[in-house]
Formats: sequence, C-alpha cells, structure tokens
Amino acid sequence: QATDFPAMSKLLFEIENYRGEGVAAALFYEAKVTEAIALVVDDQKKQAAKNAHPLSKEDIAGLRDVMSYIADHYTFDIPLDRLASIACMSTSKLKTCFKRHTGCTVTEYIQGRRMSQAEHLLIDTDFTMGQIAQMIGCTTSSRFAELFKKSTGILPIEYRKIARKDL
Repeated sequence: QATDFPAMSKLLFEIENYRGEGVAAALFYEAKVTEAIALVVDDQKKQAAKNAHPLSKEDIAGLRDVMSYIADHYTFDIPLDRLASIACMSTSKLKTCFKRHTGCTVTEYIQGRRMSQAEHLLIDTDFTMGQIAQMIGCTTSSRFAELFKKSTGILPIEYRKIARKDL
C-alpha cells in the first residue's frame, strides 16, 4: 500500500517514530493530523480530476506496461524514450498520462520503487549501505543516503536501527 500513497506512509512512519513529550508532542501530533487531512483532501482532488477526464483503455494498458517494465528494471538507468516506446506514446504524452494516472512523475515513481526496495533490504538483510545502493541502482552510497533521507526523512542507517529495534 505504500506505493499507492507514499506521502501518507512517510507521515505515519514519522508519527510512529516520534519520541517527544509535553507541549512539543501535542503540537507535533496536531500538525501531523492537519498534514494527514491535507494529504487526503489533495489525493481526493487528484482522483476527481483524473475521473473527470479518464484515460483511454489503450493509454492505461500502455501505462501498466511501463509500470511493469519499471518494476523489473528499476536498478538500471531507464531512458524516457524507451518507456514512451513501451507505452506507444510520445514522451510528452507519457509524462502527462503517467502523472494523471499515478499522481507522480516517472522519475518520482522510479525513485519510490528504489526506496521501497531499499527499505526492505535495510530491514531484512545485513548488506552494507554501499551494497544496497548498488543493488537499487544508485551510483554511490552517499547519493543513496541523500535520496533515502529525502524519501523517508531519516538516513538509511537510522532507518535500519529503528526498524530492527521493533522486530
């Protein structure tokens, strides 16, 4: 479900791992509830816009082919023109339709797929950060750490410690 609503997953992870107390905690939780409501309202607006001008069955099938290709090849550099060819669309149409269908750009989708796999590897394996970076298609462990922190709000090593503590 995290791939369906990654922003909410990130927010819930932040709430789960917050350790504040007192007035600061009350303010934190109040802000997070407001943020969650805003995410749901924004998502509903996007769904309504998507339903107002639905994509054709052929376009949806092409997008599913692209998403399947990304799932199988996310560790590699994937040129946009290759994805457009798979979807039988121009690159500009692919970008527009993909954003309407998924709510994110192709690049955001690929990064989300990579970070989702990284989360799994951090929890369930003992691979080093460098090994995980290489396995998900990042060129360096520092770039991996940067992207992971942007995605989750914390560094990969911190994520591993927190996630394993709960097991």
